[in-house]
Amino acid sequence: MNIQQLKYLDYIERTGSINRAADLLFVSPSTISVSLKELEQEVGRQLFTRSSSGMTATHEGYEFITQARQVLSQLEVMRDTFIDTDTERQWFSVSSQHYDFASEAFSKFIQGENYQRFVYRFFEVDTYTVVKNVSQNISELGFVYLSEFNRRLLTRFFEQENLQYHVMWEFQPKVFVRKKHPLADRKSVKYKDLLDYPAITFEQNDQQNEFLAEHPLEVQANQRKVVVSDRMSAINIIIGSDAYLTGSGIMINQITDPHMVSIPLETSESHYICWIAPKNQKLSDNAKSYLRLAEESLGERVESLQTIQSPDYYSI
Repeated sequence: MNIQQLKYLDYIERTGSINRAADLLFVSPSTISVSLKELEQEVGRQLFTRSSSGMTATHEGYEFITQARQVLSQLEVMRDTFIDTDTERQWFSVSSQHYDFASEAFSKFIQGENYQRFVYRFFEVDTYTVVKNVSQNISELGFVYLSEFNRRLLTRFFEQENLQYHVMWEFQPKVFVRKKHPLADRKSVKYKDLLDYPAITFEQNDQQNEFLAEHPLEVQANQRKVVVSDRMSAINIIIGSDAYLTGSGIMINQITDPHMVSIPLETSESHYICWIAPKNQKLSDNAKSYLRLAEESLGERVESLQTIQSPDYYSI
């Protein structure tokens, strides 16, 4: 099996004719016919039915061609990226836990770019994947949550992966609930007040343990949990039920404000949002530009709560 055979299949299915496919590909019909026969023998099944009206993919043939087109499409992307390049392509990637200030800053970063060719990637993933993406240079920057509870293990993890970390903001955790929630009018809540309601938590990698979760330990101990993989699912569940989500307090925005409230969670622990990057490696211009936007976005969101400090102001 080779790329040329997959291309022949694609053209035969699109045109319904070996002759027509041969014309478009500038090869002889016998070349395509022999290639198709060899491929059918290799895969052990008939990929097309032949009739006077033309060539029609069998059910298995169509499934095979669908996957073949995915391969051909990816090949085109690789060729466009690495071979057919008239101008330099810009690359930049960020991995983050579930923080909307990070994605908001990413949209501003994209809007401010004027390169003709770029590939920018934003991954909203679990803690373990954030750290691994940065350590393996899949992403240049990452955003994670630190607390007194997970500090020792997580900073050891950073050291193991040769990463630096910098605190952006120290915060008091908030509880997000719908506006008609029984606790919505409370000035503050304690962990024991939450035991009667389901806790929303973000799905974590199988390799993770409780120290790498994005929520305080007490929330993880709740016997009633709703596990989600993204922020929008969490928001929809909050709005439609008595479930709650803990966080930094900066998730409320123009979309959620009419439906949700955040309540301070009474705790004596310190909680932080940090950015991470490889040690002994200078940040690229793209990373510096994006990080400034991320700091600005975070600062705008917490302005009513407290004045944001320099990323290196706090020490843990």
